[in-house]
Amino acid sequence: MKLRCLENMPVMQADMAEEIGTVRKGVIGDDFRLAYLVIETRNGGAGIIGAGDVKLGPTAVLVLDPGCIKSYAHGEESSIYDRKCGDTLYNSTGEELGLLSDFVIDLENKSITGVEVSAGVFRDVLEGRRELPLQAIRWVNQENAIISQEGSELK
Repeated sequence: MKLRCLENMPVMQADMAEEIGTVRKGVIGDDFRLAYLVIETRNGGAGIIGAGDVKLGPTAVLVLDPGCIKSYAHGEESSIYDRKCGDTLYNSTGEELGLLSDFVIDLENKSITGVEVSAGVFRDVLEGRRELPLQAIRWVNQENAIISQEGSELK
């Protein structure tokens, strides 16, 4: 699942089947694992839920204990998602493959397994966006990465 698919997903209290909020975004730590979710609660406030306190599903996020929702008073975080989306990806011969447009997350272990690459509007529409495994990417600076295993796509 793409990380952006978590946005606007309902957050449900598992034992009561009650919606307690919606996901604003997922925050990825420097270890390329989901650190926490930023949610909008039903009363309009913002909160965060640690990754260990949720179960990610394809259509909803389950929370066993709503007491785990913490205040999101300052709204600041440093997410790999924010720092790396838009980075330019190149193959090993220097050919530009496109821009990193999203991360692929494994719902079970809440880790990033790959990236989505956008090669431009026309190519994305005609051929679809590519997915490449995370282990194939080597960042050479803050804005550029080289794909070391060309052709080893997830999808």
